[in-house]
Amino acid sequence: MRDCFPASPRMLKFAIRVFIVATIAFVAASQLVNISFGYFLEAISADLSYSTVRGQMYALHKDLDPVAPAERAAFIQDALQPHYGLKLTLLHPDAVTITQAEQQQLDRTGLIMRDDYNTYLTRLPGEPVQWLDVRVPGEPAMERWINWSAWAAVSMVLTVILLLAWAMPIWRDLDALRNATLRMGQGDLDVRVRLSRISGIRHVGESFNLMAKRISALIDSQRSLTNAVSHELRTPLARLSFEVDMLGQDNYPPRRSQILQDMRADISELEAMVAELLVYARLERPTDETVTLQTVDVCDWLGEALALVAHQADARGIRCDVRAGYPAHVTLHPRYMSRALLNLVQNAVRYASARVEIELTETPDGGYELWVDDDGCGVPEADRERVFEPFVRLDESRDRGTGGAGLGLAIVKRVAANHGGTIGILNSPLGGARFALRWPAAGAVMAQHGL
Repeated sequence: MRDCFPASPRMLKFAIRVFIVATIAFVAASQLVNISFGYFLEAISADLSYSTVRGQMYALHKDLDPVAPAERAAFIQDALQPHYGLKLTLLHPDAVTITQAEQQQLDRTGLIMRDDYNTYLTRLPGEPVQWLDVRVPGEPAMERWINWSAWAAVSMVLTVILLLAWAMPIWRDLDALRNATLRMGQGDLDVRVRLSRISGIRHVGESFNLMAKRISALIDSQRSLTNAVSHELRTPLARLSFEVDMLGQDNYPPRRSQILQDMRADISELEAMVAELLVYARLERPTDETVTLQTVDVCDWLGEALALVAHQADARGIRCDVRAGYPAHVTLHPRYMSRALLNLVQNAVRYASARVEIELTETPDGGYELWVDDDGCGVPEADRERVFEPFVRLDESRDRGTGGAGLGLAIVKRVAANHGGTIGILNSPLGGARFALRWPAAGAVMAQHGL
């Protein structure tokens, strides 16, 4: 598979997007953490800040309290400021507005802490009242640039980690999936996606492979069905063409009625084939209608099938029996499972020597098993899978005596699949073939189709 991951412009754009998202996310997360810590740890931060500055505030009070208010400004400028790294400023009472919370803090600690504990206010004694503003020096511009550079570096590292550990593998897998999709769109139905077991989109790749397998199987089935249909239609159409030519000649007037009868038979064969094809196509794509199950009376269900095949059985001298012990009711799709039963019984009557027996039992897990036995020549083991393919006949003769359109057992297999069941061929105790149709309880069928 072509790997367009290296040197791809799309990959560069993707990396830039990841970098931007990582940077924004990291900065936002850091700020959120700071705000959260500030909210939940505010009391602890206040106590810590107070413990840090209370010694310096005590020393300032000790130096300034004895000084007259009028002389404090000069005293701070000449005697204190040169020896303090803190910025010291005297404020007039009108310049200080305190809130109720700050008043409580002042009463409790003797000072007010503001600006995230970077500014401290304390009241000095004397008249007029003065406030001492103590400010922690702000971070220099160089430090801010260093901080921002550090943020950018950390974001870059996170971006590289994301690209190497997450984004790049996902991009590679997505690109592989995209290439596989393009190849499938160009007609390569055998393409599959191979992703790592630890891939974050492995389930997407598995779904694609399942879809590709299903599409490939459907197209192969349609192709085979189309080829088989064209082959099957050729025989009755050729007979009709020959019969039309015979009608056009004056040499066969005594046989005109026989020719017309044969033409009607060929037309009936074509109609039957088209009807079978429609049923087969409808079952190939299950819908709510094809998997809607009902509970029916077993005696009536089996009796209807035997009544429909009675004429064919009598014509060949075949005896059809239903073994006792069947359940009173069975859950199935009445229309399609009746079609499957009829096809199995007709097939058994067609190849039986004298007897056909039907048996229906309920399995311990709540499912059902239907057996149709005949005493014919059986089915060779090598052909027991092939007979369920469309238009496959073990008897390759194409006269009307073989009967059917070659889709009967293929329809049975589709009906079984739509019921979540299986169809197989075993050796019959009667000496011929046993067709065993099994399907689970109703709940399992509905779950299989997601209903």
